[in-house]
Amino acid sequence: MAQIVDMTFTAEENDQTEALVPATTTATSRWRCQVDASWSETSDGIGMGFVLFEQEVEVLRGQCKGPQTESPLHAETKSLCWAMTEVSERRVLRVSFESDCQQLVHIIQQNKQWPALDAELDEVETMKSAFKEFSISFISRSANVCGDGLAKDVRSRVQRSSFVEVKDPLRLAIEASLYETF
Repeated sequence: MAQIVDMTFTAEENDQTEALVPATTTATSRWRCQVDASWSETSDGIGMGFVLFEQEVEVLRGQCKGPQTESPLHAETKSLCWAMTEVSERRVLRVSFESDCQQLVHIIQQNKQWPALDAELDEVETMKSAFKEFSISFISRSANVCGDGLAKDVRSRVQRSSFVEVKDPLRLAIEASLYETF
């Protein structure tokens, strides 16, 4: 159902959203983080996944199984918040986030009111203040294969879990050291 709704939304607003996202948004960002969520009405929880890249090098990845949410859109928002928390805790403060949930990207970019998501959108706004530079853009599902795979994998597990793996500690250490106070 989420894919049908997403496809309908995509068809109706594709031209508008593409116009809203400058072509240079992700091209100029040193750090980009792809996020995704996996939701099923019959599941006992949601899956969340993210992959952080410096340029094209994967530096960090994470997956988390969280409590069930009301809808796929709620799951996508929770996943974004979790990824924002994990990335900011590692002192990567200039990040372009990417999601294959065009509806969520549109809501955040346009600062739209969405009463059913008020609590989650408030959390996104709060988390944005942790970053020196923040942007979010839409990417296709085919460009978000790794985040999608992480989210689906963890949702299928019986127990709730959270796992973050540093793939390139040197790159993260260099970034974090730029913001340390001596």
